[in-house]
Amino acid sequence: MAYAVLMPTGAGSERAREYVSDDPLRPGDVIVVGDRHWLVDRIEPDAEGGPERAYVAPARYRFRLRHPDGREELGAFRRFRPGGPGLGHAFATFERGQPVSWTVTDQQLAHDDDGSPYLELLAERDYGEVEQPPDHELEHVLAAEDWSLSDAATATMERAAEAGLSVELVALEPGEAPDWEEAERYIDALIFEEIADDLLQRCGADREPREQALALVKERLHADLEQFRADIEGDHDEIEEWEFRGGRIFVSVGSFDDEFDPDSGYGWMCRLVDGGALTAARFNRVRKTELV
Repeated sequence: MAYAVLMPTGAGSERAREYVSDDPLRPGDVIVVGDRHWLVDRIEPDAEGGPERAYVAPARYRFRLRHPDGREELGAFRRFRPGGPGLGHAFATFERGQPVSWTVTDQQLAHDDDGSPYLELLAERDYGEVEQPPDHELEHVLAAEDWSLSDAATATMERAAEAGLSVELVALEPGEAPDWEEAERYIDALIFEEIADDLLQRCGADREPREQALALVKERLHADLEQFRADIEGDHDEIEEWEFRGGRIFVSVGSFDDEFDPDSGYGWMCRLVDGGALTAARFNRVRKTELV
């Protein structure tokens, strides 16, 4: 089935792309268009009889943990990335220093207070740790006090959730220092085929010839890296830093529009993560923790 997918551009407008699916699209589906994950918000018929129109938003998700006693806890909003969670996804948390195992049992399209869509993933206890301790990646950490998180860190996550904003986190292992020179070399060595369409757009290079587009992306990423480094080595005006189990976590909060903003710390981090430069600099994108 063919659809006209209406995607926001970050400039308050939309652009349409053709999308073909073997199965009918439904609200709550996550699709990949232009190398980015999008969440289908609604499907509408075309007034002129053309393909149905699928209105989408940048795909993001949050966990809702339902405890056996009925108590529920919500996680932070996260951008949906390759390998993102879905039905059947298993993960562990720690409570009072002991692992507890969970499985995603339901997923639903939901909307925040501003009406922006997200995928809500309901997770329930599966007691897998009774038979053997979970050996998969820790995706969601409750009981922040068990992980020595500061009050400021908890407040940041709560503010982001209340405002409907997403968080992006990268970490350095204990004793690890950033390799800025390797990140610079990585950016310099990028070729056009390695750059996703979505990153081209966020760097303002999607309408340029290949050579000029590549130069613009490199220029943007070098500037992002310079500003990111200056901020985390300076006053942390845009990027917060938390101590976390002997290592360091760097956090920024923002919206989809901020991903296009050259002056936004959230934009720096998203572009550098997606472009691979922060990985080259020894930062790891935090997937272990979905902090409440």
